[in-house]
Formats: sequence, C-alpha cells, structure tokens
Amino acid sequence: MDKLIITYVTHACIKLNGSFGGLLTDPWILNEPIYAFTTWKFPAAIMSPEEVVKDIDYLYLSHPHEDHLHIPSLNLLPRHLKIILPEYADYPCLRAQTVERTFRELGFHNIIKLQPFATLQLDADTTFTLIPAAKTKYWDWENSGFMLNYHGQKILNMNDCPSDKEVYDKVDNLFGEIDLAFVQYSGVSMFPGCFRMTMDEIRDASTRRKHSWTQQRNMIEMLKVKRIAPFAGDFAWLDDSLYHCNWSNRATPKLFEDFVKDNYPEKNIDVVIMYPTDTWSLEGGLQRNHPEIDWNNYLTLIDKVRDKFKDKVTNLRKWLDSAPIDNLQERTKIYLAHLNKWLTKWNLDFNVNVKVVIEGKHANFAFFMCASPEKGFHFEWNYQGAIDQSLYIKDTLWAAVLDGRVLLTNIQWASQQEEHVPFRIEIARFWFWFENHVDLNNRNIQALVDRALHPHIQERLRPNLGVFNIANEWDKSWL
Repeated sequence: MDKLIITYVTHACIKLNGSFGGLLTDPWILNEPIYAFTTWKFPAAIMSPEEVVKDIDYLYLSHPHEDHLHIPSLNLLPRHLKIILPEYADYPCLRAQTVERTFRELGFHNIIKLQPFATLQLDADTTFTLIPAAKTKYWDWENSGFMLNYHGQKILNMNDCPSDKEVYDKVDNLFGEIDLAFVQYSGVSMFPGCFRMTMDEIRDASTRRKHSWTQQRNMIEMLKVKRIAPFAGDFAWLDDSLYHCNWSNRATPKLFEDFVKDNYPEKNIDVVIMYPTDTWSLEGGLQRNHPEIDWNNYLTLIDKVRDKFKDKVTNLRKWLDSAPIDNLQERTKIYLAHLNKWLTKWNLDFNVNVKVVIEGKHANFAFFMCASPEKGFHFEWNYQGAIDQSLYIKDTLWAAVLDGRVLLTNIQWASQQEEHVPFRIEIARFWFWFENHVDLNNRNIQALVDRALHPHIQERLRPNLGVFNIANEWDKSWL
C-alpha cells in the first residue's frame, strides 16, 4: 500500500496522494484577494500553481463561496481533471446549479455529482463519501464535506460545512473512529471591523467579542476524532483602510488549539496545525516544511506579507478606483431598476430595511434595500419607514460595482455598516439572502454565468480580472 500523504497547500486547499492518484480540494491557490478584493491570506500561499497541480487526478469543490470557488485559481487547473461536486437533491433551483455551470463555462467536462452520503470508489481500497450540510443551517445548504477512507485510514474534511447532531450521528454510524479531521477554525465577520466606529470602539468591541466554536464543538463532542487540523481561517487585510481587521475580525489556530486543550483534555485530541507545504501521514505524522509562526506576534509577520505584495495591493487599488465615475446617480437608478426586474421575490421570512449611502467627492445620495415576506427583496428610492442598518459605500467602489468590477453581493466587506436597532436574527437572515441572491446566482465577478446581471458585458469569463502578478511571486526566500 502506498502511504497516504496529505499536503497543506493554503486555506481550504489540501492535496491527498495515495494509491488512487491525487485529490485536490477547494483551490484558492493564488495570493489574490476575495470579497470585493479586500480579504487576503495569512500565511500566504507559497506553492506555485505548477507544484499544486502535479500528480492530481481529482478536484473536489465543497461550495461556491469565493475562497473555495476561486476563478483565477481554477483557470490554472487542467481541464481533464475529474471534478467531484455535491448534488443538492432537496433544492431543485437554479442556484443549485451555479457551481456546475461555472465549471462547464470554464471548460471542465468530467463532472461527477454526488448525492448526500453517496460514495465514489476511487480505487479498490479507497472511497470518497460526500457529507452534506446540516438542514438546520438552511441558508448554507450548498456546503458539503467528505470522508476519504483510504485502506482503513479515515480522513474527514468538513472545511466550513455547517454540521449538527443529525449529520454527525450518521457520520459516526458509518465511519466510527476518525484518524484526522479538517475543520475551519475561523470565518470572516463584518463585525466589528466593517462597522462605522472609532478605533477605540472597534478595540472595545473586539475585546468583548467571543468565539463560539459551535461547529468545532459539534465535531469534538459528536464524533470520535483522534486528530483535528484547523484550517480555512487564514484571512488577512493588506490595504490600509482595512488593516485593523487583522486584529478585530479573526481568530488564530493557536486560539483553537488552546480551546481544545482547555475544554476537552479527557479526549486527548492531537491538534495538527499545518502551514503551506507542510505534509502529514499516519506513519510519519506532521512534517513541518514552513517556518513556524509565532501567533502571539502575527501582526509583525502580516506586515512582512504586506511588504511582499505591496505592488499587488497598490495596483489593485488604482484599478478599482479607476472605474468610470460620471453620472453615478443616474446609472444607479438604471442598475437598480434592472435588478428589481430580475431578482427573485419569493421565500423571504424576514422584515429588514437597510439604507445605502453612496458618499464621496463624486456623489452623495442614498437608496434603500427593503425585504419583507409580502413584497420580497427590492430597491427603493423614497422609503419612509424604519431603518435597521445603514451601509456606507465609497463612490469609487460603487462605480466599480456599476462597471462590473465588483459583485454587489460582496460589497458589505468593503464598506461600513451602522446599527440603528438592537441586533436580531432577521438582520442576519437578510445578509445571508443578500449574499446568495442579489447578484442573480453569480458568485464570482470573473465568471458571470447568469448573463442578466450585467447584460452590457460581452465577455462572461474574465479569469484574470483584478489579478495583478508580481515578479518572483513564488520565490520562498522572503519567508
């Protein structure tokens, strides 16, 4: 039997190589930002695309969030790969086909779709079983995970797939003891770094903010896991305007390790912290190939990453700020009227109203995003009712949205919010709906698979849009 070698590439991307060949997961492999071009990675990716795709036969894509379905990265992969995708049997709608449509637009043709808990035989002694998202996380039903059973070794990858007792009871009954489980240790949050506050207020809110570790607790308490590898939480903010998010909006793998040791000492779980290029095998354990990171002083190392990619950050900012700024309000009226025509109006179970303020030296106007079960989601110009939140967007950024450089669905990550009422769960539901529907099921600005969003844009696939290469990017000597 060949050893199963697991290589950590970056974020949620891992390579698994064994007798079946090679499997690559969720390839955000480039050092290019996501979420309206705001959010980078730390530690940075250091494996070149050529290294990543070597000896790969399968590609698994868990869900369509941009840090997993990353078009500039996907465009670098061989089109003959066998693509493993989740099938959403309980959700027969256009949104459920977004990932497959995107892959086919890119030219991938060998696509395998698996129903919840269906198993694919990779070779005589290796199976791949699709794990679905929990039904209790109704808004995140596109998510998924998998179990790889390799000659009796069991590797679970839940990335940021929401889980509950029903899902994990079935996983436990099917597989029993798990050798190594991957789970996201920290997601991104708009609060408090993306809120209109003073730095002192952000620091205070950040101090009071608690990490619930709900998904991680579920894994630890409901499954028999020998080892856990925390990953897919390695976010960083390199632009000056959002630099404070590095300390206000994130956790670290060290915090997760402390959480496990402090709360579950009796389980004797080994926390396997992996960095880009590190490998793990059952026989050899963790092989550290990346310099160790001091998580008590990680801001110093983020500054090193900023220096490495300063030309990328500068060129990206210039490009975003160069979108046409003329007649902004009139163009906005045309754009919002177009969206009102095409947006789905069904299945909203919340009442939320958000005022959107476009501000800057080129514009100063506002419109409203209104949602209710009776009227659905729609844009208004003269809404007179109560407001739950305000969203402040720079005029140059809004110009980039109108020009098709930035998706509207990601705009909250690059703007500032202000609360006018105490937070309630309906507000969260509003933003979940907004992220999934407002751009007509498109999930990446580089692949506009629904052509109704920006009908004036002729080139629907633009994998290099917003990508700025630098010399010697994969030279590791700077680490």
